[in-house]
Amino acid sequence: MSSGLQLIDLNELLDGQPVCQVVLSNAGATISLFSFGATLQSFEIDLPGFTKRDVVLGYPDWTSYQKTFDLAGNAYMGHIVGPIAGRVANATIPWGDDTWSFEANEGQHLLHGGKHCFSNHNWKVKATQQQPYPSVTFELQEKEKFNLPGVLNCSVTYTLKDTELDIQIESIAIEDTIVNPTQHGYFNPNGQQGSVLDAQTFVFTEKYLELNREKLPSGVLLKTSENRDPNEPLLLSEFDHYPQLDTAFVLNKKQHQARLIAADGFQLQFSTNQPIFQVYIGGQTPFEGKQQTVYHAHSGICLEQQAEPDAPHHPNFSDIYLTKGHSKINSLTIQFEQ
Repeated sequence: MSSGLQLIDLNELLDGQPVCQVVLSNAGATISLFSFGATLQSFEIDLPGFTKRDVVLGYPDWTSYQKTFDLAGNAYMGHIVGPIAGRVANATIPWGDDTWSFEANEGQHLLHGGKHCFSNHNWKVKATQQQPYPSVTFELQEKEKFNLPGVLNCSVTYTLKDTELDIQIESIAIEDTIVNPTQHGYFNPNGQQGSVLDAQTFVFTEKYLELNREKLPSGVLLKTSENRDPNEPLLLSEFDHYPQLDTAFVLNKKQHQARLIAADGFQLQFSTNQPIFQVYIGGQTPFEGKQQTVYHAHSGICLEQQAEPDAPHHPNFSDIYLTKGHSKINSLTIQFEQ
């Protein structure tokens, strides 16, 4: 298939915008996206020497994604998560000489921005292009503040290049505010059926964040192993907490910071400009997935590119505040060449 782009109006309105599906394609891959949550719905790859496969978990229609926000445990499957990814202790942050409070949605804490977050909004299709590569940009320009201390605009651009998917999340501060988004796709290089435990996962890391019982960082960085060669990637199946992973790994500055290898040798490689991959194995949901797949606790793995979770409470973590008029880019590249 030659490179192409389809913009499909799904004939429904949400948040004052048409709900759309966008399909990007080239000779090796086809990407499907929904404007709701700026969601990566499918990532189908067809390379010589390998069986065709869809490497991300997802639902067959956009309304299933919307329904998950009525559930107690939302998987945030494939969404752009924000404005603050991960957990924020006690749903508060330091703000000036005071504090700013959010609406808690995980006990007394904030997770992934709360109910009124990036993932639970219908994004506007701002721009599309076919050349040099098929690409779409989704944008949120909300008058509300997502319960933030200052207004924030955000856009995400998905570009399907010859052998990679490039994702660029740009956040622009209209007022002084705070932001730490991520792309929350669940990947399985074997295909969306089966178990991600049948794949090998490597992360280029030497340290990870110590967590307390509520999965909040203590501020302490722990070594992955005393005996590992720091130049070699960590095989996650050799990590003490595997496969019960919801762990923030500090990334080495290499071209690729993570690699997934399927049972047949098919590979996905991940690189980002962010300091952390929050690695989570999961995917179990009450709804059937694509192709009537029933997802389970080991269906997929998230590699959430972001700054450290709960960063405002730890002076040794990244600064995720953003002053008026400034912007920041969060990038993720997924290569599927062999």
